[in-house]
Amino acid sequence: MMTNQIQQLDTYHEDLIHDLSYNYYGNRSKNKVWDLNEETGQWVMNESWKAHDCSILKVSWAHPEFGQVFASCSIDRTVKIWEEQEYGGKRWVEKAKIVESQGSVQDIEFAPNYLGLKLATISADGKLRIYEAMDIMNLIHWTLLEEIEVTSAGRESDGHYCLSWSTSRFHPPMIVVGCGKDNTARIYRLDQHNKWQICEVLNGHQDIVHDVAWAPNVGRSYQLIATACKDGRVRIFKFLNESLIEEFKDHGSEVWRVEWNVTGTILSSSGDDGKIRLWKASYNNEWKCLSVISAEQKK
Repeated sequence: MMTNQIQQLDTYHEDLIHDLSYNYYGNRSKNKVWDLNEETGQWVMNESWKAHDCSILKVSWAHPEFGQVFASCSIDRTVKIWEEQEYGGKRWVEKAKIVESQGSVQDIEFAPNYLGLKLATISADGKLRIYEAMDIMNLIHWTLLEEIEVTSAGRESDGHYCLSWSTSRFHPPMIVVGCGKDNTARIYRLDQHNKWQICEVLNGHQDIVHDVAWAPNVGRSYQLIATACKDGRVRIFKFLNESLIEEFKDHGSEVWRVEWNVTGTILSSSGDDGKIRLWKASYNNEWKCLSVISAEQKK
């Protein structure tokens, strides 16, 4: 029976964990692959293997309509596509290796499923790339659809880039990109000529944007985008009038990640203070901290 508790996992990693990603149903996670036993509420390691030659920076699960598929990206400048197979030797098989990047690949995310099996990547060479699997039954071949220069600074060995897709079906495809040392985030939209163009800029950051998260749009007439910044602040922007509606400095240190729940009503943030904070808007649209979870918190 499921219980609400904090479970500590011995991940058997020998170095820093850069990312952890859940699948669509929340019953699988990936730094190594873990499955949730729904009867006991315990996480069980599914498989572990050497996937890249250098540190893995991000992982992203595809929508389950495309099978059990995820992508990983690394400092080794590659993106790899992995698929689970039911028969044979290895359970997870490398289906494709994407090598166009001229710098470390710093973030990846699959597009919403209604756009097809597409993957966006952003690298230290300052380029946003969008790929598509032309045959979803054979994931060996991925076509580069777009390559977009997102910063005038060019390649930054110590820069940081991040991205997030809009999930709205009622607007053209859009991606928000955190743009390295430009200390800003830009929204790219696919126009009527099938070209990706900058449509808005999210200003107000005083340092590098570490993470961006586009909120799922469930029943709202507007869209929300959250950012995590090196200046120690979490910001929430209201897209369509491009206004900054909230700014939190509760972490008191660099903020590294932001993530929305599936309905886009609760935002989580994490930072160098070792805490996860949950934020939610009240009935009069004032955002407040719901809960604080400490990395040192006991069960």
